[in-house]
Amino acid sequence: MKKILVFLLSFPVLVSAQWKGKTSNDDQRTMMIQRHMDLYPKNDQSQLKNIFFAESKINVNGVNVISPEELADFEKLHHKIFKNITFEIGANITSKYENGQIWTHVWAWWTGEGKKSKKTTKVPVHLAFKWDGMKSNQAYFMFDPTFINSEIALNN
Repeated sequence: MKKILVFLLSFPVLVSAQWKGKTSNDDQRTMMIQRHMDLYPKNDQSQLKNIFFAESKINVNGVNVISPEELADFEKLHHKIFKNITFEIGANITSKYENGQIWTHVWAWWTGEGKKSKKTTKVPVHLAFKWDGMKSNQAYFMFDPTFINSEIALNN
């Protein structure tokens, strides 16, 4: 029983130890993501091929898993149904963890005006990119899709 108690009490330390690492906001991976974030409001998806492998998986809100090609199409759709799109970055950092994993995280606000609804909204966004060398093999995009989905519905 004593061994179990010691293990349970030390478990948080063991788990958190593997997530220690070094964080940067000016390394090559962070800059690659920043470049795409700068190009996205201009409807330019050219940086995606530099960020992702063709077979990379992008998990959108834990519901849809899409490819980089499908992400580019989704971003182009934004520009068909929204105007005045901005992507205001709060933080863009890359962390190299002791467990060998490298992640870039972006916290931002997406703003757009629906071309049909004429409504403007600002949506908080969190993006996470897991790296395999100098390309991301998986990513997670988290945001409230309500506004985007309602504008898509108006355009169907």
